[in-house]
Amino acid sequence: MTRRRLLQEAVAGGLLVAGANAAQAFPDKAEPQTLREVLNIFHLDKAARRNLSLEAYHFIVGAADDGHTKQENRLAFERVKIRPRRLVDVSGLNTSVRLFGKDFSSPIIIAPVGDQQAVHIEGELATARAAAHKQHLMIAAMLSNYNLAEITAQGAPTWLQLYPSQNREFMLKLLRDGEQAGCDAVVVTIDGPVRGNHEAAHWFAKHRDATAPSRRVRLGNFENFDGRKGIGNVAFTWNDIDWLRAQTTMRVVLKGVVTAEDAKLCRKHGVDGVIVSNHGGRQEGNGRATLDVLPEIAAELGRRMPLLMDGGIRRGSDIFKALASGADAVCIGRPYLWGLGAFGQAGVSKCLRILQRELERAMQHAGTPKLADISARHIWRPPA
Repeated sequence: MTRRRLLQEAVAGGLLVAGANAAQAFPDKAEPQTLREVLNIFHLDKAARRNLSLEAYHFIVGAADDGHTKQENRLAFERVKIRPRRLVDVSGLNTSVRLFGKDFSSPIIIAPVGDQQAVHIEGELATARAAAHKQHLMIAAMLSNYNLAEITAQGAPTWLQLYPSQNREFMLKLLRDGEQAGCDAVVVTIDGPVRGNHEAAHWFAKHRDATAPSRRVRLGNFENFDGRKGIGNVAFTWNDIDWLRAQTTMRVVLKGVVTAEDAKLCRKHGVDGVIVSNHGGRQEGNGRATLDVLPEIAAELGRRMPLLMDGGIRRGSDIFKALASGADAVCIGRPYLWGLGAFGQAGVSKCLRILQRELERAMQHAGTPKLADISARHIWRPPA
């Protein structure tokens, strides 16, 4: 009787199934060994965790302080529910979006992440090639290993991400690089007056083998400039945004806006676009999810400019919820980095393909054949 009870409990807990192991019977518990076995973004996470060193994996998943903001980014999507509609013709699905006069077939955008060679030797080039296949917009990071020209040569439509710097000459050099590369926009990341408290990075730095050869990090966008470089400027203000706008022909997008007050200032200072972002919870522990703050910013901007968001997206249904909350498009970070770390360019392509198909399925269930049909009526939020 004791042995029978143990077997019954094992089956109920998903540990045993007659004639199959747990991975075969329960895909959520599976540890995919090949790209073909990957079913979702969570599988890519597992594959990356298996493939990467602990330090490289924590480069992807690390967050500021106790990780509460990162956690809230994810939990916010679980709180919001989709309201399906029935008997709607969704045979002619269209996920295209227009940003600054250009049409993209998908609202899924590659968020800027620097030093991608930390997770795969081909780094940003592999990511850019994957984005180019279906012409997903890619925001190239200022701290990328490869320079902007090398990244744009892969064929993906590209915007340039820029951190404030105390040295305006260096910023001007980067703006000229963006213009020469044909970027339509410069994305100024404004949520980092100081670096976030990355405790995992500090931990690995303290415990790194001092006898092991150090990893040489190339910063492609810092090359071919003899002046002072560096990033970060605690004195950077809206006056500097005015200066920057006057220096470039690219559209200026601010990344890191999380309040209606700052959204209003974006309008006042002639900003061209906004990305609602808390850096994936990597910069500061404010505890507010981007999906939760998105509606107040959308209400303030009132469709006057493109509105993007990032943070916590793991499913196509999450993208649907963001669009229903006021976003025109979304940026993904950790999902494609898991794909890159696990399977290189093919993993990034798989990530984009999974999210696109899941978004299309969510749209069909909700009775919204095109992105413009998605509205706040299609989601339910818990009472405040």
